[in-house]
Amino acid sequence: MPDWNPKDEYFKFTRGRFIVDEAENLRKREVRFDMNELARIAADSVGASRCISIKKYPDGMFNKAFLMSMDDGREVVAKVPNPNAGAPHLTTASEVATMDFARRILGTPAPRIYSWNSRAESNPVGAEFIIMDKAEGVPLSQVWGTFKLPQKLQVLVAMTRLQNQWLSISFSHYGSLYYTKDVQPQAGNHYVKDDKAIRDSEFAIGPATGRDWFDAGRSVLDIEKGPWASLTQYLQAVRTREMRAIQSLKPPKQIALFCGPKLYRPDTEKKLTALRWYQQVVAALIPKDTAITRPCLWYNDLHDDNIFIDPRNPENITGIIDWQSCHISPLFNHNPDPAFLDWDGLEPEALDLAPMPKLSGLSPDERSAAVHEYTVRNVFVAWRKLMLSKNPDLYRAVEFRKTAAYGLIFLAHRMFEYGEAHFQSLLVDLKDSWADLPAVISDTPFPFDFSEEDIERIKLESDGAVAGTDLVAEVKERLGDLWPDKGFIEQERYDECRAALHEMKSQILEQLAETAEEKAEYERYWPFE
Repeated sequence: MPDWNPKDEYFKFTRGRFIVDEAENLRKREVRFDMNELARIAADSVGASRCISIKKYPDGMFNKAFLMSMDDGREVVAKVPNPNAGAPHLTTASEVATMDFARRILGTPAPRIYSWNSRAESNPVGAEFIIMDKAEGVPLSQVWGTFKLPQKLQVLVAMTRLQNQWLSISFSHYGSLYYTKDVQPQAGNHYVKDDKAIRDSEFAIGPATGRDWFDAGRSVLDIEKGPWASLTQYLQAVRTREMRAIQSLKPPKQIALFCGPKLYRPDTEKKLTALRWYQQVVAALIPKDTAITRPCLWYNDLHDDNIFIDPRNPENITGIIDWQSCHISPLFNHNPDPAFLDWDGLEPEALDLAPMPKLSGLSPDERSAAVHEYTVRNVFVAWRKLMLSKNPDLYRAVEFRKTAAYGLIFLAHRMFEYGEAHFQSLLVDLKDSWADLPAVISDTPFPFDFSEEDIERIKLESDGAVAGTDLVAEVKERLGDLWPDKGFIEQERYDECRAALHEMKSQILEQLAETAEEKAEYERYWPFE
């Protein structure tokens, strides 16, 4: 057999270079293992004599994936998690069980698994791994832009059917799914289908593997990760997690919003205060509609590289890949809209299709932009119309996600990174609608008495956070495809990207910094090194 181990690019992050904290980001995405052993196990798992070719897919943010070709023509995908993927053992064990459950119980075309091991220290590869089917069809990313409207609607109809299948089952606990042999099962854990509790001895609910339990250094926190039998327990555990992170971890630099004297200034005490306020109101924020609070298993990362379809029959979704970190959460906490719809506008006020824009007098570029915006908006509205018709529970979750109550729950989940300014502002606004919350007992007073001075301070801080977010949006627009999405950029554009960001920083400092002290503060918060 060939010796695959000397190929250094197999083990390192090679998709690009990081603009933010490069050395640490590369370290978290390098994993060393015995590729020869992985190739041997892959061949054995499908009855081939040997692996004759290994092709590395572009790096993911949390995994390495390889296409392995066998001497008998078979092809499989081998996946190895990076050190930043999540909890050792649990992340891989849950991913495998979730794919199996999705394929066999939910009728979703998840990959079939041939071999796997979640114990890196005790297997010959020296890393956790999964050997699975190569997805049939083509990635949606290759064809979505070429599809006419009827073909796009076919994809949406198919996606609606899949989500309907996911909605058909709920669970007794919040957490993540495993095989029973891999976790300590909780008393009474089961799933519910057709109003019947099914105690399947093969599957169990265990600790949560969602990304928010591990991102930004949270993986080192000694905290309880579930499973939880009630929504209140789950939401209070999130609060405890964020409190511990704020108290013990170094906050990450933000690229979601710029920070500084006239913008947003992260404040540990204000974060902790916001979470104490959250504890006082969280019970009132929980909706009474059990259809949207029930524990559901969901696929939240429906971008166009993870979905495979038959290009001759767009209604046939042939595969959905990358189930890592899928978890069981309240339905309202899951992402209802596929990322491939590319909608980043405001929530539509009504499900009315937009009229065709007037194109006369526009330049070719302006016409193209207008038609693109018209198409994206109407495809998104069509998606929501399908949801309302076919998956009304999911649409009710969408409606709840528009409320201040959901906004407060959402911001509490990420209080460590950001959120206290918006949280406090939403809480002030909540006073006017407090009595209308379904969970508020009649005549229960709003638990806070904000002074005029408090309200003015909170408004100023919220305005600063909005300005910081708007400034990021402006810089993204000006940089175009030079913007380092997720903190990294292609190797060949690294120097150009750094130069453009340096120029942006100079302009921001000139515009906002009035003193040497303010300039130093903006420099300290600037996320791009």
